[in-house]
Amino acid sequence: MPRRNVTVLNKGHYPIKIQGIVFPSYEEMSLLVETTSSLFYELRVDKNLRVGKVNNQDWIEKHKPKKLYKINMVYDLYSQHSGQAYVCAINKLASPIIKHLPKKDSNFTERPQPGLNLRFFSSFRINQQGKHPVGPYDVFMSHGIGDKDYWIGEKIADYNYALVPGHAWKERMRLTGYKGEIFEVGYTKLDPLFQGEYIRNKREKPYVVWAPTHGYVYKHKGRSSYPACINLIKEIPDIYETKLALHPTSKLNKKSKQDVTMQELIDADVVIADAGSTLYEAWALGKPVIFPDWLCKDDVLKHFNPNNFEHQIYSDGIGYHAKNMKHLIQLIEIAINCGMREKEKEFIEDIFPEKLRGVAGEQAATALKEIYNKTILK
Repeated sequence: MPRRNVTVLNKGHYPIKIQGIVFPSYEEMSLLVETTSSLFYELRVDKNLRVGKVNNQDWIEKHKPKKLYKINMVYDLYSQHSGQAYVCAINKLASPIIKHLPKKDSNFTERPQPGLNLRFFSSFRINQQGKHPVGPYDVFMSHGIGDKDYWIGEKIADYNYALVPGHAWKERMRLTGYKGEIFEVGYTKLDPLFQGEYIRNKREKPYVVWAPTHGYVYKHKGRSSYPACINLIKEIPDIYETKLALHPTSKLNKKSKQDVTMQELIDADVVIADAGSTLYEAWALGKPVIFPDWLCKDDVLKHFNPNNFEHQIYSDGIGYHAKNMKHLIQLIEIAINCGMREKEKEFIEDIFPEKLRGVAGEQAATALKEIYNKTILK
């Protein structure tokens, strides 16, 4: 059988093992291989390996990070998004974690690197759109707290570890087949709000914030109240102060350079939401939420199955549910006077328990250090 010396460079962020041979990240190896063997075939088909290239040292010099960190907070911009919407989301989620890690050990990175990587997109989405597949030392944390069937087992199956806000998420992931290790740490994005970093502004009128999730291009567009909310919010009487807090990815939001701020959640007396993270964030902060059922309910129920949390919210009537705009306006005053009721309090407690509110960053940092110690340092 013909044999030849072949150079192999692992350009991935984790060691790759093929037929008992381990290829460390960013290292070149030389092998004597039979060119008709299954080993040679497996080497050539692995997209993370540069096989038979002569300029590997130049590639290493160009691509290997000058400084490596133990724990990376990964933007995944090259494989996911070029805009700033998800950069802001990841910053808000990861900053409270980095705060509880040694400065020399953790940083934000554009793409996953050798070490432990906290990544904010499902492996399904990464495999579908990205160039950097999930490795054995990568940890999943969703870029939002909304369900949207984003956390289900088949979509995060490539991850060995996951950080979740509370017990309801752990149960949902297990029921959908996720086999990895799950850590209940809370929802890190809201730490600054619970820790008093934002002071509620005094307002002369009750403050109503309409915060839709992003619009949908294809079927089931009604899962968001955008763009209908743009005109509907104008019908709310001026005895209330109103604010349209659009999702960062919406076209109008990009054009006007608005940003959904944490301040709006703190200031709100009532939040109008539909099927995204904002509804959970509002409830965690004790804010009553109104749902525009005539815009969203049918599509939410059609798109999701009964185990989905957004499906449960609409099917079980958790929160205040409006049948039309006139009813929504009536519910604003009721929500202001009555606040959150027991049903939504119990629901959000299971989603994001009170004991983890304000300490999620510390809990997540502890979990990441534990994972690092039993994987990278094993």
